[in-house]
Amino acid sequence: MKKYGKSILCLLLVLALCLSLAACGKKEEQNKTDEEIPEYVYSAEFQPLNVEEDSYVNARVFTDDGFYATGWVKIGERELNEGETLDYEGQLDIYGPKLYFISLDGAMKELTAYEPMPTPVDTEGRANYSANVDLTGLGLRDDGKLLVVESVGESWYDGDPKEINTEDDWVNWRYESSFYIRVLNPDGSEVSTAPVEIDYDPQQSYISFYNMLVDDQGNAIGTGDNGVIAVAADGSVAYTIESEDYVNNMLPLRDGSIGVTRWGDTGMELVRLDTAAGRFGEVIPLPANAYDVIPGGGDYDLYYRNGTNLYGYNFETQANDKILNWLSCDINGDYMNGIRVAEDGTITGIMTSWRSEDRDVEFVTISKVPYDSVPHKESITLAVLWTDYELSDRVIEFNRKSDDVRIDVVDYSEYNTEDDYSAGQTKLLTEIMAGNMPDLFVLDQMPYRQLAAKGLLEDLYPYLDADAELKREDFFPSVLHAMESDGKLCRVAPGFGISTLAGASSVVGDEPGWNYDQFREALASMPEGCDALDQYTTRGDVLQQLVYLDMEDFVDWNTGKCSFDSQEFIDVLEFANTFQVDFDWENYEWTEEESTMNRLAAGRQMLMNTSIYSMDDMLYNDVYFGGSCTYIGWPTNNGVGNMINLLNGSYGMSVNCKNKEAAWQFLRTFLTADFQKDLYGLPSNTHAFDTMLKAIMKPEYLTDAEGNAVLDDNGEKIQVSRGNIGMSDGSTFRIYAMTQEQADKLVQLINSADRTADYDTGIFDIVNEQAQAYFAGQKSAAEVAKLIQSRANLFVNEQR
Repeated sequence: MKKYGKSILCLLLVLALCLSLAACGKKEEQNKTDEEIPEYVYSAEFQPLNVEEDSYVNARVFTDDGFYATGWVKIGERELNEGETLDYEGQLDIYGPKLYFISLDGAMKELTAYEPMPTPVDTEGRANYSANVDLTGLGLRDDGKLLVVESVGESWYDGDPKEINTEDDWVNWRYESSFYIRVLNPDGSEVSTAPVEIDYDPQQSYISFYNMLVDDQGNAIGTGDNGVIAVAADGSVAYTIESEDYVNNMLPLRDGSIGVTRWGDTGMELVRLDTAAGRFGEVIPLPANAYDVIPGGGDYDLYYRNGTNLYGYNFETQANDKILNWLSCDINGDYMNGIRVAEDGTITGIMTSWRSEDRDVEFVTISKVPYDSVPHKESITLAVLWTDYELSDRVIEFNRKSDDVRIDVVDYSEYNTEDDYSAGQTKLLTEIMAGNMPDLFVLDQMPYRQLAAKGLLEDLYPYLDADAELKREDFFPSVLHAMESDGKLCRVAPGFGISTLAGASSVVGDEPGWNYDQFREALASMPEGCDALDQYTTRGDVLQQLVYLDMEDFVDWNTGKCSFDSQEFIDVLEFANTFQVDFDWENYEWTEEESTMNRLAAGRQMLMNTSIYSMDDMLYNDVYFGGSCTYIGWPTNNGVGNMINLLNGSYGMSVNCKNKEAAWQFLRTFLTADFQKDLYGLPSNTHAFDTMLKAIMKPEYLTDAEGNAVLDDNGEKIQVSRGNIGMSDGSTFRIYAMTQEQADKLVQLINSADRTADYDTGIFDIVNEQAQAYFAGQKSAAEVAKLIQSRANLFVNEQR
C-alpha cells in the first residue's frame, strides 16, 4: 500500500477567500495583512488501514472510543450457469459482509465472531440464478449490543435462457429480497435472529436500512419510498411513519433525537422523529444544498458536503458556514465516508481512493493547528464551475509532490442557487472582467472564444514545444486544431468524443462530408416517405445543431465581425426549414417498430444522429447499418460536419499567471499517455490511443478455471463478446474485437473532425427568435438573416 506523508495541510474559509483569486506566483503571506491571517488552519493526518484487497469499508456506528465499520469482501466464486456466457472479469465473484472496529488511533480489528446469514442456494435449476447477503444496517443499542439488519437477495431469469440479453429480457427477470434483524454481542457473536415481518417486493417499492439508527425503544429505523419504518428485535414492525415526500437521509441529532431530511414544501428540510408517538415532529428548514448531511458536533447541529466544501449549519442561529475545502486538505471529499465531527471540531472519517494502481484505505483525522506552526507554499488558483474525482485526484497528487507550489481550487458552483444554476459562472466572469483573474481555468461551460479573443488565455503551444517529453506530434492534428483559437492553443483536454451523422455506406458513400445539395440528393434516393433523421427531429433541433457547428464561420470574436447575412447562413435557414415544426410527444406511443434500428432497416430513416465517446461505439453503430456505415457528418458549406466534443475537462492558463512553468507542469499531466491510458472517451494523445486501439482489436477467448482455452464443437477457441445488442426479432447480436477496417474508419473519422461546437446560447437565442418569422412564412430567409446580423453584431460587440 502506498504511504503518504502524515501531515497534509488545509486552510480555513478565511484563508481560502483571501487567496481565491490571488495572482499566481505570490507567497501566501504577501497576499494578506496581519488582520487577514487566520488564527488556525486544519491539518490532516492519514493512517493506512490494513484492509483486504477486494474489501470496501464503510464507517457505520460511532462510540467514544472509535466506530464499527462494515466491509464487502470477495468470499468465493460461483459456477457458470447453463447457457450463460462469461462476458467480464469478476462475473462469477461472490461477495459477503464483514464487521470491523476501528479505534480513534486508526487501529483496525475484525470481529471474527460475526457470521452473516447463509447465502441461499438454488434447488430449482432457475436460469442465471444468483444470490447475495448484505449487511445493510448497523446500529448500537443502549445496552451495548449491536443491532444488525441483513438483506438476502435472489435473482433469476424466468424465461427462455436464449432470450437473455435481448431488448425485452427485463420482462422475465425476477427479484426477491427479505430482511433479517439480528442482535450481536460487541465481539460480533450472535444473540438472536428474526425475519423482519414486512411484505417487501423490490420490483415495486424501496426500503433501505443503510443509514439505520436505533431509537429509545431499541428499534431499528430504516427509510423507504413511503416514509420511515421501525423494526423491533423480534422482527415485528413497531411503527411506520408515512411521508408524501421522499425521505432523503437520516441522522442522529445532538439532543439525542433522530432527524430525517427530505425535500418539502419550502425546499430541503429536516424533520425530527417523535419515536414515542410514532410520528413526525418539528420541521426545520435547511440550506438548499444540504443533501449529503453529516451528524453535528462542535458549533453546528449538522454538517453537509457540497462540491469541494464542507459546511456547518446551526438550527438556532441559521448560521450556514463553510468550514473547509477538502482539496485544501489534500483530500478528495468524494472518497470520504463515515465522517464525524467531535465537540472540539476534530473531523474523522475513512477515505478509500484509487490514486495509485493499489487501492488506498486510510483513516483520516483533521484537526486545528496554529497558522504559524505550518509551512506555506506558493499558491496557484484554479477556478472551476464543477469538480470531479479525476480532477480532484490530480490536484492532490500535484500538491503532495510539490515542495514549494500548491494548486488551490476555487469552486464557483457553491454560488449556484435553486433559482439560478449559472450564478457561479456569472460571478466568475464578473470577477474576470474586473481584472481579478485566477491562474488556471476549467473552461467547460465558459465562453472560451470570448476569453481567448480578449487575450486573457495563454498560448500553450510554446510550453508544449519546449516540453522535454511531449510534442505536437503526440496528438491528433484535428484535435489540436479544434482546441485552437486564432492559431493559438488556448486550451487543452485529455479526451474527446465526436458528434456526427451516420448512414449506410451504400447510400451516403464511403467518405465523410457533404453539402446541402448532396444531402437532398441522397434523401431523394431513399424510399418514398423516408425521414432524414429520427421522427422526433424538429427544425429547431436542426437549426441549433448547425448554428453551433458553424458558429466560428458566422462570428469572429477577435474582430467582432458577424456573417449571418451571408448566403452560407441563408442556406442553414432554408435547410432547417425542411424539417417539421414540432413533435407531438404527448400523443406519441413508442413501439418497437418505431425504434431507430427498425426504421433504418426498413428504409424509413436515412441517418442516425450519434456520438462516438468510446471505441466500442464504433462496433455498436455498425450493427445498426447491417455491418457498414459511414460517418458522413452534418451537411455544411465548409469542410466536414463532424464535431469534436472535449471530454474529461478542458483547461486553460491565464496570461496573468506569474508562475507559468509550475502551472504548465500541472496542465501537462492531463496530456500524458500515462494519464490517458484508462480514460473515458477517446485519448487525445496518440500513444494512449494506439494502446487502447490494440487492446480492443485483440480477441479474448473463454477459459476455464485453470486458465485453459474452452473449445467449441469444432475444436475452435470461443471468443468472448464485448457486449450485446438486442435485435427487433428478439435475437441477440454480440460484439467482438474490432477489425482493422473498423479501426481505419475510426481514425478517418477523427481526422475529418477539426472543429468543436460553440454552444453560445446568447447567439443562438437571437437566431432562434428571429428565425420564427421565416419559418412562419412572414419573411424571407434573406430578410431574417439581415435582422439576425444586426442583432448578433450588436450583441457580439457588447460582449467584446
